[in-house]
Order: sequence, then C-alpha cells, then structure tokens
Amino acid sequence: MSRDGGTAPVESDRWHILSHPQDLHCVIFHMACLVAYASAFWFYKHPKLVGITGQWSRAAFVATSAILLGWISGINVGVNFHNHSHRRIFTSPFMNRWFGRFWTFSCAWPSFFWEYTHTVHHAKLLGNEDWTLPQRNADGSFESFQRYVLEHWPWRYMVHLRKELISHPTLRRKALSEFAIFAALWSIPFCIDPIMAMWLWVLPQWFGNVWVMGPGMYVQHVGCVRKTPERPVSHSNIFLLKFFNTTMFNIGYHLEHHDNPKVHWSELPELHERLKKELIDGGAHVLPYGYYYASFLLAGDAERKTRFGDQHADYTKT
Repeated sequence: MSRDGGTAPVESDRWHILSHPQDLHCVIFHMACLVAYASAFWFYKHPKLVGITGQWSRAAFVATSAILLGWISGINVGVNFHNHSHRRIFTSPFMNRWFGRFWTFSCAWPSFFWEYTHTVHHAKLLGNEDWTLPQRNADGSFESFQRYVLEHWPWRYMVHLRKELISHPTLRRKALSEFAIFAALWSIPFCIDPIMAMWLWVLPQWFGNVWVMGPGMYVQHVGCVRKTPERPVSHSNIFLLKFFNTTMFNIGYHLEHHDNPKVHWSELPELHERLKKELIDGGAHVLPYGYYYASFLLAGDAERKTRFGDQHADYTKT
C-alpha cells in the first residue's frame, strides 16, 4: 500500500467490475438505502400492511421513517459516496458516472455538485475559501454547532455553488446538464404522490443533510488549524471508536484521509497504525469515541463542550 495512492491494481483487476473488492460494501449499502425508500413508499401507499389505521399511527410511521431514512441517506452520501468521489468504485467510467447520479439524488444532491463541494473542502481546508466548513467568529473559533447545521444546507451551499458553478462560463453547461438529470430523478416520488414525497422524500433528506452530514463536517475540524510545517497534524480530528468506524467506512480516521486521500477507506486503520508515533509526536487530537457523541458534546453547554477537548489516553506525549 502506497502512502498516497492506495493499493496498486494488478493485471487481473482490469476484468473486474469493482476497482477494489471492499467496495462491494459501498454498493450494498447504497442499494439497501434505495430499497428502504421504496419500502417506505410502498407501506405509505398500503397502510394496512403496517397497521396504519388513522392519523396518529400514520404520523408515527412518517416521523420514524423520515428520521431513519434521513440517517442512512446522510451516511450514504456523506460517507459512502464520499469514498467513491476519491476512488471510483467501478472500473467502467460509464458505470461510475451513472451509478454516481443514482447515488446522490437520494439525499438531494446532484453528484457533480457534491463532488465539486468536496473538492473545495480538500483544496482549501480551513482556509478562508473553504465555504463548506463553519464560519469563523471574531476570535477565530467556529460558529456554534446549532447555527452551522441549520444554515449550511442548502442555503450557504446554494449561494457558493451558484457563484462557482452556474455562473462560471467553463462549468455552466456541465453543471446545468447534471442538475437537469438530478431534477428528473429527484422528482420521481412526486409523480407517485406529492404529499408522500414531502414526508418521506424531502423531510428525510433534510434530516440527512442537516442532522447527519452537517454534524459530521463540524466535528471533523472544529478546534483545528490549517496545516503548516509547525503543526502538520492539527488540521483534522481523529475518532477511534471501533464500532463507529466499522459501521461508517472508517470515516473517523479523518486526518489520515485528508493527508492521503487516495488511500482506500478499508486501508485507513492500517495507515493509522503506521503513523501513530508521528501523530503522537505532532500532538494530533485523537478521541476515543465517534461523531455521534462528539456532536452531543458540541451541541451542549460550555461545560459539556470542554469535554470534546479530551485526548485519547494512548495518544498523549510521554
């Protein structure tokens, strides 16, 4: 495994559909996400199958479904498609292009727009031009957790994407054509039942972007500083809870990912172990839990927020 390029393909891989065998997990997760939406639509249209007998039971079904669908949608795009944007999961460019289009529309994103946004994040990380991250207060700290998650999508993203994509002569045609494809796919549930689409399509996507992807982006870099020779490992936080990383495509190894974006997501734990001494010596912020508990801490009062600064016991300088 190279430090920046991941595992080199072998000759026989040219005849494989997947670029990396572990990416089968990515495909299964995405297909399961679409099946979950289709199942929710089906049960909404056939309420007796799930015991919906009145307005209250329908409201309970919609609320529960919207939260769960939003949760898996945020993971599917913010983590799962994120991996695909760095290393294409198929050997066929055609399959990558069209699978990507069917991938992100389930969380209200054209794939081209999401990839462009993430390119900005990696290229401008923690700089003034990285408009994907929280805004800075006068003292240089991030804005509040609550304000960021409520305002970043779609409002801030819409402003910047319009400025950098739709209004840019060299990108306008591609952006508009990709948006047209997205709109055609995204509108399918409205053709089935507009009311159902609002509750089981739009609302879950709001949850996915605001309460899943938003908190993830916040905790990944809060308290961090831009990479410099003096502070080379202080640009991202690392989250080591094993269960979290096992179920979230190793997204907790975020510092390693930013420094080595072409390393396959399945190989990040191994890379982390190789870099462990470097991380300790450089004072990297390593936490023993995952994003969910981190979000709980950062959404709390001042006392609770201070606990986010705690360091994993195995990553302190001796």
